[in-house]
This record gives sequence, C-alpha cells and structure tokens, in this order.
Amino acid sequence: MLAIVISHPHLVGRAIDLRFIPSLETTALMLRDGLLLRHTPDGAELWCDAAQAAAAQCVVVLPLVFQVFTRNARLESCTHWPVARPLRYVCAAGEAQMQPETLAGSGASRRPLLTVEIDHRPAPDGACALYRIALAAQRPH
Repeated sequence: MLAIVISHPHLVGRAIDLRFIPSLETTALMLRDGLLLRHTPDGAELWCDAAQAAAAQCVVVLPLVFQVFTRNARLESCTHWPVARPLRYVCAAGEAQMQPETLAGSGASRRPLLTVEIDHRPAPDGACALYRIALAAQRPH
C-alpha cells in the first residue's frame, strides 16, 4: 500500500537500521484495517492483509504517524540536520518528497531520530505510494 524510503549519501547500499514505531492512533487503525508494518533496509512498508483487503477494500483513515528510532550512532553523527532535532517530516496530499520541520521547544521527546506524519489516501488502482526522506551528509568543518 505504501513505502517510506530514507536515503543517506554515506550509507548507500547499506542498511540504515531504522525502526518505525506507530503512534497509538496509527496502531489502532492498523489493527482495525488489517494493516501490516514491515521494516526494510532503507525504511518501512505498510501492507494490507490480503483477506482483510478483499473484505474491506483496505481503506486507511488518516493520518499515519510513526516515530523513527535508530541504533546506528554513525547515522546520527554523520548527518547534517537541517533544523534542530527532533525532526518531524510531514507529507501533505500529493507530495512524495517529505520536508523536515523542527519539534525543538515543543516539549517533544528527543529520543526518536525523527517523526513521520503522512496523510495517505490509497490509490484507486491499489498502486503502492512511495514517500521519500533524503538525509544529507554532515558538512566538513
């Protein structure tokens, strides 16, 4: 149904080691609609359970919210963060390349690497939607 791909110039061809944790509301939607979260080497995918999709057309109620964590210390240190961490990536309808916003000063936890919020509307033909986040390399001093 959808894929979230995170790229980084220093980690091309290697697993970034990210874990997407759905918010409580997103978890409830996933359980209700039979959605399955699968981690990939460069992000995550959200799938419809085949039996549930056939019965309910796999309609997603919006928004989908994930906190993204990493155990890869190198990723945190070799990345140029465009705004103060923690970051929030939001996708409005019709956008594919997600842009960062800062959550600093909002009282949000600094533990996640970033947060992803997607207003996803399934394609009528069932095609997989691709959402991209491009992290930048740390600039030399």
